[in-house]
Amino acid sequence: MLRDAIRSLRKNPGLIAIAVLSLSLGIGANTAIFSLLDQILLRMLPVEQPGELVQLAARGSHYGSNTGSNAMSYPMYKDFRDRGEVFSGVLCRFGISLSMGHGGRTERIRGELVSGNYFQVLGVGAAPGRTFTPDDDKTPGGHPVVMLSHEFWQSRFAADPDIVGKELVLNNQKMTVVGVARKGFFGVEVGEQVKVFVPLMMYQPLMPLFANFYTLENRRGRWVNVFARLKPGVSMEQAKAAVGPLYRRIIEDEVKDAAFANTTEYTRNQFLSSRMEVFPGATGRSQYRRFLETPLYVLMALTGLVLLIACANVANLLIVRAAARQKEIAVRLALGSSKGRIAGQLLTESVLLAGLATALGVGLSTLLVRALLAMFTADETALTIHASPEPRILIFAALVGLATALLFGLAPALQAGRQSVASTLKDESGSVSGAGSHARLRKGLVAAQVALSLLLLIASGLFVRTLANLRDVDPGFATDRLITFQIDPRANGYDEERTRLFYRTLAERVSAMPGAETSAFSIMRLLDGNEWDSTITAEGYQAAPGEAMNPHFNFISPGYFKTLRAAMVAGREFTEADAMKSPKVCVVNESFSKKYYPKGGALGRHIGMGGNPGTKTDIEIVGIVSDLKYEDLRKEVPRQVFVPFAQVPYVMEVTFYTRTAADPDQFFASLGQIVHGMDPGLPVYGMRTLDRQISRSLTTERLIAGLSAAFGLLATLLAVIGLYGVMTYTVAQRSREIGIRMALGADGVRIAGMVLREVALLVGIGVAVALPVYFGLARYVRSQLYGVSTGDIAIVAGATILLAGVALGAGYLPARRAGSMSPLRVLRYE
Repeated sequence: MLRDAIRSLRKNPGLIAIAVLSLSLGIGANTAIFSLLDQILLRMLPVEQPGELVQLAARGSHYGSNTGSNAMSYPMYKDFRDRGEVFSGVLCRFGISLSMGHGGRTERIRGELVSGNYFQVLGVGAAPGRTFTPDDDKTPGGHPVVMLSHEFWQSRFAADPDIVGKELVLNNQKMTVVGVARKGFFGVEVGEQVKVFVPLMMYQPLMPLFANFYTLENRRGRWVNVFARLKPGVSMEQAKAAVGPLYRRIIEDEVKDAAFANTTEYTRNQFLSSRMEVFPGATGRSQYRRFLETPLYVLMALTGLVLLIACANVANLLIVRAAARQKEIAVRLALGSSKGRIAGQLLTESVLLAGLATALGVGLSTLLVRALLAMFTADETALTIHASPEPRILIFAALVGLATALLFGLAPALQAGRQSVASTLKDESGSVSGAGSHARLRKGLVAAQVALSLLLLIASGLFVRTLANLRDVDPGFATDRLITFQIDPRANGYDEERTRLFYRTLAERVSAMPGAETSAFSIMRLLDGNEWDSTITAEGYQAAPGEAMNPHFNFISPGYFKTLRAAMVAGREFTEADAMKSPKVCVVNESFSKKYYPKGGALGRHIGMGGNPGTKTDIEIVGIVSDLKYEDLRKEVPRQVFVPFAQVPYVMEVTFYTRTAADPDQFFASLGQIVHGMDPGLPVYGMRTLDRQISRSLTTERLIAGLSAAFGLLATLLAVIGLYGVMTYTVAQRSREIGIRMALGADGVRIAGMVLREVALLVGIGVAVALPVYFGLARYVRSQLYGVSTGDIAIVAGATILLAGVALGAGYLPARRAGSMSPLRVLRYE
């Protein structure tokens, strides 16, 4: 049967090429999106029994500081580690960026601070060397050891077999390599390519400033992520039931601490109403899930529609091919072949076609994944997400291929099995009308293609409009000819005074570069998805119980607003006179001023850090700046407070901004040379223009808009090809009817109009089906839109008109051919 199928397909190379190409595009797109979806959302961690892992995180009001999602204080982690009776082990971790010096080279790498039982609880071994043990959790600052990821060991150290015992310098701290993690393990942060693991006890020497805020004893600072392994036989529900009372006892003790002495009764009650959540940890945690989860599911649905359209197209081709083989099939049936065998051969041909399309589709998916990774991978970011197809992806592609074979191959096989041997062998020339079950099925498939194509076109229109709207958003500052980069001298051992001097000197030298206009720096990077907020008290404003008094903060150098070209609405910008020992000052944005001082008069008012009754308001508002976008372009401008960097009692890594008079690309090398001239071992990272930064902040929107537009156009092309093929075949089948009509006086225009009316009917049916379906499903994409509604009439009407116009254009050629037929020639032939 397989040999017969191959021989039969070889007789129609053109049809085979069209079918394979159509299917491969659909299968490739589905495989590519599933590959990303699998790696980011679905795949379990490469650890022992990942299904036993859970994550712990408090939900509700928290009194204190917090960094990162699902964070917990270190003392609370120890409570669950030591008192969690339903867990066989509890670990904690914290992601960190490090400067690593080795072999005369300093580079910025991603690391993970982990508890001593981290590898033991996960069931991950070392090769070579050893993993950390609970003994590495004993002494703060007393465990200067490090483990490497297997990939980093291979790529950076050429898989040196003698790596154990060698020294690295991490954030100016000498660390001894004690082992290499098992191959394929990069930590529990999915997507991040963690390169080194460090005992959490070393966080103070590696992050001295951070350690001032988040100490190992501070219960008000949440910063570590906690994973636990359930004991054998313990269910998730049992764990939740056991954790709830334990958490309640912990927070009832915490609320008695001195930190709560000056809080209001409302604040204490809100804190006591919080709860501890237990949720699955088998797939780890990932920052990429936050902004890619919904887009990936949307794209998976879009690629599914493309595949359905491709299947309908190929089904139409095979139905036409089966109709052309009616006499062959009838002869075989007359000679004794069973209808099941005939249907089996047609299905075998379909499976063979799907197999070829799947092989080509896997190759196309690899190229597509690489292109997608290039879209949302930062220049300095190393990801564990890759494009190479793995066995599970190949299995997915094979299953998709098999499903498509059944989808497009079943209809021709069933039609062939219903064929009448006697009527076919009479070799009738054809019916007058050309109607029949074949024709109805083909037209039904075309109407379905039109409906699916319209859904894709409308969706792509919404996503493209969203991207355009976001690109038109005014961030509140001028982005042209503005360069940004980041540095962190503390990682090279600089103390606070030396770091401040380095920042000031660098800003002066950069500003003095030929072609540079101004330069300034800040702690928070604009439009990077991160934020820093803090609770305040505003002079003259009475906050309601539970009101969020936590504006976003940034700590900036003099000249910051001038460099950004942000407008000062009132007051002044910071100067060098706003020093540590000078009176405390701040600048607020317009949203802050309008919220707390709606009648004006914000200048000269004071704010204080903290929300407890009696908080000292000792920071004077000396300026009001126009609203600036903060985290990204989508979100509304938050209330913002800007504080002079010189008045912040600590130093951190900063982001520099440099305005140039010429092409910014010409300055990249010079900026790096200035930094390295001051310190050759200091890494410079995140260097790009603000236009590029904005483009990066719109990565998700560009991903959805670009792919949906491509899929929409591809779907429309496939639908048009299907419509053209069906109408061409219909005209050929109805040639006797057309000849009779023309012999009775119908002219070519009327005949062409008859064909075009049939095209319009198919398009109308498709549109009538698509629109109710679209409005029913619109709510699932609403969260991905900006500045446009799912009911935008212009987009819906535009997509409908575009598809109808293209479809009628495709139907014009068969209609014209029908109208130009010679009735004498047709009837003589018949």
